Amino acid sequence: MTGRAGPRGGWVGLVVALCALCFLADEASGIKFRMFPQLNQKECVSESVSENQWELVLESVEANFRKNAKRNLTDQEIAVRLASFRRPVLIEIGFLTMSPNPSDQTMKPVDYVITDDRGNMLSTRTSITQEEVEWKSHVGGKGPYTICFTANKEFGVVEVDLSYFHINVPEAVGTKHMKHSAELSEEDLRDMKPVLTDEELKYFAKEEHILELKGDMRKVGTAVYQAYYEQQHIKQIMNRQHRGIWQFAVKVKILGSVEAFSIVLCSIIQYICVRRLFRGKKSGSVRGGLV
Repeated sequence: MTGRAGPRGGWVGLVVALCALCFLADEASGIKFRMFPQLNQKECVSESVSENQWELVLESVEANFRKNAKRNLTDQEIAVRLASFRRPVLIEIGFLTMSPNPSDQTMKPVDYVITDDRGNMLSTRTSITQEEVEWKSHVGGKGPYTICFTANKEFGVVEVDLSYFHINVPEAVGTKHMKHSAELSEEDLRDMKPVLTDEELKYFAKEEHILELKGDMRKVGTAVYQAYYEQQHIKQIMNRQHRGIWQFAVKVKILGSVEAFSIVLCSIIQYICVRRLFRGKKSGSVRGGLV
């Protein structure tokens, strides 16, 4: 039985990664909007943990809660427990700013503030044109989590390209996210552990095998999310750079044409002036000979 755990675990991990990619392709999409600071200086965007992911989390919480209660629980008790559950969350944000006019390559800095579902400020920075946020030091619930941008009137209209904004629930038990355990109750730490199903027990001899495998699967899912959104942000940065390069190329082409035309024009003028100069000298020589 133990010998079968390795290959099956590898296939399961691969399937989870592919499913995560398919899910991302449907859900993740960049948001681009314009800010008109003369009318409204502040714009906010909110995001929560995905419904599917949070439902899986609550299923584990409920199963662990029932298992450790060792008695029949009422629906009210379960609802209260699920509502009070808190765990480490990973907030990932990537954005950049630019002018809505492709020919305008001036910087358009903005200020931003990130808050949690209770309105507590998590992070803030000023005068930013490009940023990637990976906020790990927070223990909270499903959300929503909000990022608010503030534009300065002196820079005019600003286009904000939000490459990605994702709230993830990474594997916490036994990982670097475990350092937040001081902010978690014993019940939260207990209920975050993966839950075994009857189907899984058919293929594995020990519970430790399944728990280890499910922990690895969660880590793979987190890595897939991070890699995908990093690619999204890099793509947006490249688009902005390509736009700047294209504008620079157009300017170089125009200036080159003007320079070439100026050289040709100067050559023609120089030719005419030299020709007139020698024509004048030749006429003077002929007149001197006749005299």
